[in-house]
Amino acid sequence: MLTSPGIPMIFQGQEMLETRAFGFNTATNMDFSRAEDANFKGIVQMYRDLIALRRNLKGKTGGLTGQNLNVFHLDNGNKTLAYHRWENGGAGDDVVVVANFSNVPLQNLNIGFPRQGPWHVLFNSGANLYDPGFINGDSFDTPANSGGKDGLNFNANMSVGPYSVVILSQ
Repeated sequence: MLTSPGIPMIFQGQEMLETRAFGFNTATNMDFSRAEDANFKGIVQMYRDLIALRRNLKGKTGGLTGQNLNVFHLDNGNKTLAYHRWENGGAGDDVVVVANFSNVPLQNLNIGFPRQGPWHVLFNSGANLYDPGFINGDSFDTPANSGGKDGLNFNANMSVGPYSVVILSQ
């Protein structure tokens, strides 16, 4: 949701995997100490990283603040989805989001890219820094080369871990 157009909303406590029932008519006290608990610290960091990308704090993900969206890759067999987000287009604005909804790591997944040149992995939800049980998925920076794919003019190979999302930009 933090990579889609519109206003993202995090439900109360979601960023800390809150298990308490939410009371719509009564106050629900959140346990903010969970943010420092070793069991939840990685998930909290994941949300911090995603929010920083969404807010374009480092000037590399301007497209996540825009309203433009092109879902260019949908593979039901491999359970993969990829889309391009941008506001004005260009380096620092174009963002590609790749999602693997299967329990199988995908190596050398060839997908389209909107621009030629190097694309940098800015976020990998499967990175074990967020949880020691996560599989990194070998998601690395990749060069997009000439050659049409998925309706775009360029393509690149990349890897995505199981049940993971990778965010790339130039």
